[in-house]
Amino acid sequence: MADTAMITMVAGLLGSTNAFVGWIVHLAIALFAGGVFGVLAGQYAQRLAAGAALGLAYGVLWWFVGALWIMPANMGMPVFEWNAVTASSFGAHLVFGLLAGLTYAAIAQTANHRDQGPAVR
Repeated sequence: MADTAMITMVAGLLGSTNAFVGWIVHLAIALFAGGVFGVLAGQYAQRLAAGAALGLAYGVLWWFVGALWIMPANMGMPVFEWNAVTASSFGAHLVFGLLAGLTYAAIAQTANHRDQGPAVR
């Protein structure tokens, strides 16, 4: 199964072939990437449309850096190569970026709405 193969490749970043390790590493990278999105784009991603657009661009950036450069270089494979694996990964990174941007915008709007609530006397 291709998904299991990709996750075990992620585990290879720590010298493992265990799928569970791969998922933990992948989730840790996603948490880090989401935090970096908030720091870099947070002030611009306050609205849903802006969050979605910036998130999609951020997903492309992480796909380029992670899937096309860091992972293949770490595995001794050609970097910046377009193939079935990187094409599939492109879609997944777009979804990640879109969800990161929309989630950030939704949280920001909720926080801003609470800040503008009725004054407490």
